[in-house]
Amino acid sequence: MAIDPKLIDVTTVADSSSEGQGDLMRSLKREIKTLKQTVITQDIRIFEMQALLQSGKGLSNIMNLSQLLDTFMAVVRERYDVVNSSVLLREDSEGNSKTFFQVKRFYGLDDFYVDERGRREPLYLFRLEQNNGLLWNIIQQGNVVSVRDLQKEPRFVTAWEKTALDYLRSDFWCPLIKSGEVIGILTLGEKRDGSQVTEADYSFVQELASIASTIIDSTLKYEKNQRILSNIQILYDVHQELANINDYKQLCFETIRNAVMAVKAQKGNLMLLNKTTNRLELTRAWGHIDGAIVDAVNAGRIETKSFEIGEGIAGQAALIRKPIVVNNRDEIPQMGGYDTFCICSIPVMNGNQLEGVMNFTNKVQFREDGTPVSDTLGRFTKEDVSLLQGIADQSAVSLNKSRLYSASITDRLTGLHNARYFEDTFYEMVTQAAIENAPLTIGIVDIDFFKKFNDNHGHRAGDFILKQVGALMEQTTRQGTSDHVYRYGGEEFCFVLPRTEATEAVLILEEFRRLVESKTFNYEGTNLSVTLSIGVAQTILHSNDPRQLFNLADEALYQAKKDGRNQVRLAAVPPAPAQVVSEEQKRPKV
Repeated sequence: MAIDPKLIDVTTVADSSSEGQGDLMRSLKREIKTLKQTVITQDIRIFEMQALLQSGKGLSNIMNLSQLLDTFMAVVRERYDVVNSSVLLREDSEGNSKTFFQVKRFYGLDDFYVDERGRREPLYLFRLEQNNGLLWNIIQQGNVVSVRDLQKEPRFVTAWEKTALDYLRSDFWCPLIKSGEVIGILTLGEKRDGSQVTEADYSFVQELASIASTIIDSTLKYEKNQRILSNIQILYDVHQELANINDYKQLCFETIRNAVMAVKAQKGNLMLLNKTTNRLELTRAWGHIDGAIVDAVNAGRIETKSFEIGEGIAGQAALIRKPIVVNNRDEIPQMGGYDTFCICSIPVMNGNQLEGVMNFTNKVQFREDGTPVSDTLGRFTKEDVSLLQGIADQSAVSLNKSRLYSASITDRLTGLHNARYFEDTFYEMVTQAAIENAPLTIGIVDIDFFKKFNDNHGHRAGDFILKQVGALMEQTTRQGTSDHVYRYGGEEFCFVLPRTEATEAVLILEEFRRLVESKTFNYEGTNLSVTLSIGVAQTILHSNDPRQLFNLADEALYQAKKDGRNQVRLAAVPPAPAQVVSEEQKRPKV
């Protein structure tokens, strides 16, 4: 049977048309698949961009660094479902020639780590030193760095072992770059399912880190500006307070107290340069430590070490005439019963002349009730140094003026106020006590048989005894009061005890008399002892007239000597003035 050629042509054409349509359909399917993938990719990209935008807005509204870092880490952890994270920021502390990055916030990590000396330390003390190694060279390029391979072994073995990076348990790092400089590092660990974040996912964290870096830098600058403004206010307040103090010893104390409070130090001291010996001598101390120790140091009851110029950190600061800060505990000599985590020494300069050095150690935090607690993580910053230099500059001028004034009102032998200062202040204190109708008691002290003592032992031994008695008088003054002690002249001294009844004053002075009587003073191998006679008088009870009050106390002292010496005598109360009775009052009433 013959086949029609036309039929063959149609069949061939039909077959050909069918194959072409199949190719077209497959091509269309591929394009549709590609378009779908493009749409999915774009949707993901749009979502990521929206997420970045919203995250950026959220971060930009936070001006507290700790809260900002916590939020930043939370966004990234949620995006990648990782189990831990941390942020390390470049240290901004004074005194480091090297660059370190220290843990500022972390999540999902142990609170403590073991340092190279085997000490268990808070993770916030963990820090990395920037160096010229491969890891840091990659970080400085600004790219995300995978620090562990697929077998979860470290890629940078030397850096890993040297800096104990196991404690961060991180899989990759993302540098925080601002103006071409690394200001911090974000570290992320593995996912909750044990897998690692892939390189395809790095772009989101890198772009978010770029946004966060700008906001972190702005927040750091904002907080720094806030500290600067606060420091300016503190300097003004300190200046106002110190400007009204003329008493040299009080000025020394207020200077170091204000400085310690200003930088929230745990303790501080003021060492002044002895121009004769050229040594730094501890003059005043203050801090959030045992108050009895501070009082004993300030009263001179504890012998303190003096330093040569160049000796110790304080001596070095005095030598180079520049502040010295050491924020690494391992570089600080540990002395006394307190651990020293950081120290700051500030030279006190009056022009080109060295007056002394202020020293501060450790930091404290304050609870809501105002109670100070040790801050072992705190360190002295550039802002602290700037503030302390401002206080030092202010106090140098005040201390120099006060030193000159103090020299004119101070007895050179005993260091007590002299008769001139007594005469300048006693009248005012008695007058003020009368206005306030408040008791004020004066005690006049005399060393018994002192002329005979000098004849027997010599005037140098006598001067030695005067110094010892003066020191015990200062020791007797009550902390937190305005008690005053003076060397009035020769072997005579004076106590002035404001807001003190005569009965209380007698007890205080009797305790002082017994203290001196019980002491044996060794002078050049010879044991010496003395006794005291003391006369006491009080305003209101005896007289509100300064001259009469002094004379009554002096008469009581004379009576103590007359009655055998080595005793305290209270002045007799003057009889009430006789009343004048008129002739009219004399007449009997009917």
